[in-house]
Amino acid sequence: MKLALKELTYYKFKYLLVTLILFLLAFLVLFISGLAQGLAKENVSGIEDWNKSEYVIASDADNSLSQSDITNKQEKAVQDIVKGDTIKTANQKVETDSGKADMMFTQLTNNIQPKPSKGHLPKNGDEVLLNNKLQAEGISIGDKIKIADEDQKFKVVGFADDIMFSHTSMAYVNKDGMKDLKGNHISVIGYDSLSKSDKSKINDLDGVKIVSQSDMLEAIPSYNAEQQPLNLMIVFLFVISAIVITAFFYVMTIQKTSQFGILKAIGTKNKSLVSSLMFQILIITLIGVAIAIGVVLILNGFMPVTMPFYLNVNLMMLMVAVFIVVSLVGAVLSLIKVMKIEPLEAIGGE
Repeated sequence: MKLALKELTYYKFKYLLVTLILFLLAFLVLFISGLAQGLAKENVSGIEDWNKSEYVIASDADNSLSQSDITNKQEKAVQDIVKGDTIKTANQKVETDSGKADMMFTQLTNNIQPKPSKGHLPKNGDEVLLNNKLQAEGISIGDKIKIADEDQKFKVVGFADDIMFSHTSMAYVNKDGMKDLKGNHISVIGYDSLSKSDKSKINDLDGVKIVSQSDMLEAIPSYNAEQQPLNLMIVFLFVISAIVITAFFYVMTIQKTSQFGILKAIGTKNKSLVSSLMFQILIITLIGVAIAIGVVLILNGFMPVTMPFYLNVNLMMLMVAVFIVVSLVGAVLSLIKVMKIEPLEAIGGE
């Protein structure tokens, strides 16, 4: 450890450049991953917020929430088997001071209530809770939005984070607010869990079927179209970063062959050389990755709410693990060769 720290302090500029390279690679992976996750959130965050594992959906809707329309008779038949959360929606074009915007109005239920980041949930039929991103368009609490080509108006009483479906902002109203909206219909009925017998009974009903939340998310056209190329790009970023880091530390370690030869000649054991090098690489990698995470977190605080960006903790931990592993692998590959060289040959550079 002492040997590793001495070398780091002696060759400051050299190791600062190495740390900078690691920082840039980690920052690129994190930033692109955050954009990909942000786009995914704009597609599915509204459904994920419902926190239901299974849904009863119209059998002819191709698992798509936007195409599902369950009749009152079908809804009653399902509810008679087992009670669930009936989710009503209505796609509307809304007029605001900044222009027209598409919104997916959704009815609040006893169990489906987004947590407001500002304001409160609608209490009256003329109140609405909107997606937080709409604040960037100049909408504030107390403003009124009007349904296009209709006389119906809603007063904005709150905002909530991450309530979107297929890049469309969701707007939550209560039962009275949904009742007067044109085009409102029963989209799905959500459940935390269903027994096998209940599933069998519901699937036997005409016009409805049970799907999982993941199946319903996969049915969103823009979700798959965006995520497949973005995820492939992230995988390539990880692979390219791994190759660059492995090669970088391999070459850097090989260049110190003569140094290792001198240390071996004066009696330094291989075990000490390996532990010193591993500690050195671990410190450099952790510093570079930590700075990248810190910079991305700071940038996230300054990004406009309209920018699709979301940091996934699991992804950050995966990146840290990958960078550490490939850095150590690059060192180990070179050490295998270096440790086999005799001290006199290493000093001579042969």
